[in-house]
Amino acid sequence: MRWLASVDPPAVLRGASSGFTVLVIGGLAAPVVVGIVPAAGMVWLPLVAVVAFVVAAARGGSHRVPAVQGATAALTAYLLVLPLVVFVTRSVDLVQIATTASTAVLVGAGAGYVHVAWFRRAPR
Repeated sequence: MRWLASVDPPAVLRGASSGFTVLVIGGLAAPVVVGIVPAAGMVWLPLVAVVAFVVAAARGGSHRVPAVQGATAALTAYLLVLPLVVFVTRSVDLVQIATTASTAVLVGAGAGYVHVAWFRRAPR
């Protein structure tokens, strides 16, 4: 659990809150988007999830290890929205949960690393 020491909890929660907001608004907008562009139905929710995980990782800050910070923020955002998803669908699909959680970790880690590498460079 050495990685836990490299996480800044307030920053993770700030990022997770932003990611959660994107997930909820994107999920609520899905019927409207599908009504306007029916072909978007297949890609809307996965696209919203990836965007939410990137937002969570970017807002999660950069403590010591940005990839761990971003992955933790993105996974926390997904875990916050998961009860709503289970409540609405009235089912638990373990494969989907595992796949989405894995996506959150991978996208969050990548976005956290890239965000720090691109936007938080030392001034020249």
